[in-house]
Amino acid sequence: MNLYVMRHGKTTWNEKGITQGKRKVRLNKSGAEQVRKVASDHKSCNFDVIICSPLVRTMQTARIMNEYHNIKIIKDEALTEIGQGIFEGKKKTGLSQHDQFLKKARSKECGMESFEECYNRMGVFLSGIKEKYNYQNVLLITHNVCASFIDDILLKKKKDFGNKEFSHHFDNAEIKHFVI
Repeated sequence: MNLYVMRHGKTTWNEKGITQGKRKVRLNKSGAEQVRKVASDHKSCNFDVIICSPLVRTMQTARIMNEYHNIKIIKDEALTEIGQGIFEGKKKTGLSQHDQFLKKARSKECGMESFEECYNRMGVFLSGIKEKYNYQNVLLITHNVCASFIDDILLKKKKDFGNKEFSHHFDNAEIKHFVI
């Protein structure tokens, strides 16, 4: 299976440093243009299906990517962004020291999903992808944390969940190709 993993295009919240999480945030004008360029660059790819997070920004990205392919778009909850709890909608630089500590700790008290939980969710998704989606060329459209964990899993990178820093692997509208 050829697996193309893509992060959604840019949003105003990306530009302003606001934590998005599962909020209904749309692509901004530059994000839509980013995706249009990537779609044009990949118009010769023979995608069989697009599987994406059901969130607004990923669905918009999928529709733009699909302008050259006219294929089935499947929403899969497993690809939804990591839960950011009470920090969704808050500017990252405006947090108190206490809130910064809670966010970095991925505190359950704040309704957050841990990095380990999200990583495991991506692992479960990948372990069943060939059986659930029997296609040769698959475009996955998801979010930074999910895409980065998919990258880690497929490249067999070791994760240290004791280290609370997140390792970012995807820019907005970036695609990486894997053969699985």
